Amino acid sequence: MIVPFAAGGANDLVGRALQKSLGKELKTTIVVENIPGGSTKMGSLELLKSDPDGYTLMLAGHAALQGYYYSGTYDSKVWEKMTPIGQSGETPAGLFEVRVESPFKTWEDLAKHAKQNPGKLTCGGPGAGGLMNLLVLETAKAAGVDVRYVPFAGAGPSGTALLGGHVDYRTCVVVEAINNIRAGKTRGLGLSYHQHLPELSNIPTFKELGLLDISYLLTFDLLGPSNLPPNIVSILTKGLEKAVKDPEYVQFCQRIAYQPVFKDAQGVREEIKLFEEKIGPKLAVFYQKK
Repeated sequence: MIVPFAAGGANDLVGRALQKSLGKELKTTIVVENIPGGSTKMGSLELLKSDPDGYTLMLAGHAALQGYYYSGTYDSKVWEKMTPIGQSGETPAGLFEVRVESPFKTWEDLAKHAKQNPGKLTCGGPGAGGLMNLLVLETAKAAGVDVRYVPFAGAGPSGTALLGGHVDYRTCVVVEAINNIRAGKTRGLGLSYHQHLPELSNIPTFKELGLLDISYLLTFDLLGPSNLPPNIVSILTKGLEKAVKDPEYVQFCQRIAYQPVFKDAQGVREEIKLFEEKIGPKLAVFYQKK
């Protein structure tokens, strides 16, 4: 199972949790292989050149896959070349996080500092381009501040940079920040979601901060290469559905604030279509401006 990001991020964490539960349902051993680079590009290319036998799969968010289509990196919609199998769950995307030693107690503190020190504000994130990069620039524009986005190979490296004080804040998903927030190492300044999360009720939504009206969700979908036979897809989809309901997987998801929501292949296609309609045009404009 390819994870197209570096170890330590949400994609990797969910992949390794799913590795055990899905392997149990399929009665086989699943090996996770991290293939970072190009915000899913390198992992995607590895998947697409594999044999359509069901033995090479990839777990990735369709938001990351689509980012490279809108950037012009792919000549066609790369996700349309893949075979959807199902969704493993979802989590709010776009959590802005600072280390606990940061002088920025709120988003307003950070924005005020940025206005007083133009061109100095930095934000770390997973890869150049894509949804996370767009979120950072959109929220900065809404707040009337300049920000320099610093891309990393994944959430693991960006989190290390944040804790080391190498960036002022970072954008990540809740899964990637929850343990540091619980440990008192970091705090959240804002969340791209339509409501508060129970454990993070003190973090305002981007809408409450006057930054964004649209909520973003990050889902991790299990995908196969092109022309994966329907009988193999059926086996994998049924196995995934049972794995997502496995008590051990559910318990793990609760620990990282990830929602174990299963959707079949058609459900994944509908999510992709919705993303294309709501976010696609924004990404297209974003890359044109770049």
